[in-house]
Amino acid sequence: MKTEVLPVVTGILGHEFRYAQAPDEVRNLVNAIVTEAPVQYSQVYVWDRPCRQSDDGTIHEFPRGRLRITTNRTTRWGALNYMHPGAPDGALVDSLNPDATEEIPALLFDPVGDLWFPASASLPLERVREAIAEYCRTGARPTCVQWQPGKWY
Repeated sequence: MKTEVLPVVTGILGHEFRYAQAPDEVRNLVNAIVTEAPVQYSQVYVWDRPCRQSDDGTIHEFPRGRLRITTNRTTRWGALNYMHPGAPDGALVDSLNPDATEEIPALLFDPVGDLWFPASASLPLERVREAIAEYCRTGARPTCVQWQPGKWY
């Protein structure tokens, strides 16, 4: 009997690498991304092994696709960016809130480069949680949210 091998989910919360494989570990990782810090900048990778990199740059092992997330638990908003070169459904996309209004805040994409998501990418935090959980299960662009073209920063 063949044993099912679960993918490894690598979450990079700020600069901290965390790994999850079992369903409860994945739930805890998703929860940490959404609620652990007042503002969290995260990346999630789903692969057959843990992602890793060395401080000196000699080791850099990541799959081609990833989900980038900004969450703000104080305002209860988050935004997503999915990237996978060569993906048939868009190599780079941002989440899309079709009900966006002028009151919805834009979120910072990258604090180092002062790069921002468009305000139309901001989603309620629970929708962001659902999308992260789906990505962790499938390794594919989540279908539970809508998407818009992203931009290469």
